[in-house]
Amino acid sequence: MNRILTLGGLIGIGMLVLTGLSVPSAAWAEEAEAAPDTTWMRIGTIESGVLVVDRQKIIAAALEHNEMLAASGAMLDAADADVLGAWKGFLPQIQLGEFFMRSDDALSAFGFKLQNRGVTPMDFGITPGGFESDLINQPGEINNFITRIQLLQPIFNGGMGIYGKQAANAAGRAAGYKHARAKETIRYQAIQIYEGLTLATSYEAVMQSAVVSAEGHVRQARSMVENEMATEADLLQARVYLSTLQQKLIEVRNLMAVAGENIKLLTAVSTFMPIAPNSSMESEAGSLDLPSLVDLEAIQFRNDLQARREEAVAAGKMVGVATGSFLPHVNLSIQKDWYDLDTLFGSNSNSWSLGVYATMGFGVHNIGEIQKAKAHHRAAEYMVSFETRQAQVQATEAWLNAKAAHEKVLVARGAVDASRAGLKIVTNQYREGLASMVDLLDTQAYATQAEGNLVQALHDLSVGLANLEFASAVNPNAAADQKQPTTTAPQGQ
Repeated sequence: MNRILTLGGLIGIGMLVLTGLSVPSAAWAEEAEAAPDTTWMRIGTIESGVLVVDRQKIIAAALEHNEMLAASGAMLDAADADVLGAWKGFLPQIQLGEFFMRSDDALSAFGFKLQNRGVTPMDFGITPGGFESDLINQPGEINNFITRIQLLQPIFNGGMGIYGKQAANAAGRAAGYKHARAKETIRYQAIQIYEGLTLATSYEAVMQSAVVSAEGHVRQARSMVENEMATEADLLQARVYLSTLQQKLIEVRNLMAVAGENIKLLTAVSTFMPIAPNSSMESEAGSLDLPSLVDLEAIQFRNDLQARREEAVAAGKMVGVATGSFLPHVNLSIQKDWYDLDTLFGSNSNSWSLGVYATMGFGVHNIGEIQKAKAHHRAAEYMVSFETRQAQVQATEAWLNAKAAHEKVLVARGAVDASRAGLKIVTNQYREGLASMVDLLDTQAYATQAEGNLVQALHDLSVGLANLEFASAVNPNAAADQKQPTTTAPQGQ
């Protein structure tokens, strides 16, 4: 048996649970010199210089302080703002304006004076003495200030306002579902990271026990060599095996540090203290109850699927928006103007205007917009159909994985008991000269592997149940307690 590859595989399995998130690149020594930070209080308590973290506190801190979740909340606010802005197709719009014009154009100059109610006979070239002038043709430069308030009221826009508001409402609901799914994702990641820390900590205990046993083998081999009951090769083999375990123990402790960094990243906690879990895998596994059924109906209400359905609704409403471009548009305008030839915001005179405008226009681009909107709607409906079926497969897969992990725990516990008994027997046999050092070290490796398999199975069960909840949109423990469930078992089970 290749003992080095076996232990390397043990570490490799542990690495799989710690690759979901990136690790911040900050040196602990630099953190120690930084200003004191009490954010660690969000996730645990200090015991003997170690930050002992709690799973539920990590979940709560991640939901409250994770920046990615905060960004999702900001996107929800943006969608709500779009819902509010969609009322523009129904409500009046008020515009305020101030205009300054200066011109020597004859028509403009006459118009400026007329707007200010300042036209006199002299402007037509008639003077008191009866002489004619060319003032109407050569008015010179003249100013005009206009202060304006205008109200624009949509009356009928071909249904574009109605469909646009309905599309915005659907998009807003979709954003709400996406944010809810983002919370579920952060919660699931928090569980994964905590269980990854627990796995690494449990691996450390396994490797520490293996190192202690290997040190005993070295002492025993040295004693037997001194008593000429074994060869120097036995002692060398025992030392090499011990060195291999010590290296793997270093790797496992590094995994613990990486897991702690991921916890700090997810919860936005800053601390230089090492992090450890406050519970063992045995106690966690003992409190979990695997459901016997998968609730395929509940999957329909998963937040990400509901978001996708609302997006399909919004895409359908956009077809109505595009179609509305072919229909007449009727709008009302009420305008009030104040005029002055010399003063900003002046009011030499004023006027008002009321207008109703009906317009209608269409072209090839309108046909293209309708076809594009219909294609987007079809694509959205296809995605709803596919992702619903995909979610059912995900939930079934999660149930199968959790079921397999539960069975592996039972098998792994039996293997641990058998390997411990076998190691005790071979150890005694080696002491009596009935077994070789190779036999002893192989048996030790099998025992370490069995301990590692149990640790991994317990981790897979805890994470598997969390994944079942995440994939099924239900609490697996609650589903298991239902007296009359409406669920169906996966085919072939």
